[in-house]
Amino acid sequence: MFPNVGFFVETESGSELFLNRIKQIATIPCSGFMETERLFFKLYGTENKADFINLTTDETIMKHVDLGVLTLEKAEELWKKLIEEFYTSGKNTIYAVFAKDDKRYLGHAAIRPRPTKTEDWEISYMLRTEEWGKGFATEIAKRLIRFGFEELNLTEVFATIDDANLNSMKVVEKAGMIFLHREFDDDGGYSVYSIKKLSYQS
Repeated sequence: MFPNVGFFVETESGSELFLNRIKQIATIPCSGFMETERLFFKLYGTENKADFINLTTDETIMKHVDLGVLTLEKAEELWKKLIEEFYTSGKNTIYAVFAKDDKRYLGHAAIRPRPTKTEDWEISYMLRTEEWGKGFATEIAKRLIRFGFEELNLTEVFATIDDANLNSMKVVEKAGMIFLHREFDDDGGYSVYSIKKLSYQS
């Protein structure tokens, strides 16, 4: 359901790698709010802490995100950094996603530089398991791509997806992305997808 590389990682350096990834994001002037037909995206608020913690500590949800599920302690640490450091310094391309019909929390979305190729920006998303299979992931991916082209003025947007994550491959393909090539890291292989601004249709 999700791109391989999400936003929260637990590695040999603990939260250090997470901090380095976030610091790659330039301050982006935007309202912190965007929407689609069924969804709205906004910056996380303190009222969303439990949702964030539950999402990032869920083993099923985090299976294909970075290096896996976070411990409660790590999730708490990253939540604090997100609210108290990243948002306050203008790093505002990390969103909580909600349904318009009843305002329920659906999951997480972000667009930021790839950790190994910081000139390339990639999308990422995570959804609560009860929201799978409703087309929300494709809707999120399309909106992030649009944001990348229209607000960040990118010429190309990327997604990296674990080889075992066939559902997410289908999502980005529906969003207009095409397969580029495979890459490898210490955890195995993953596929790189992209869409160029010249071929983009909103």
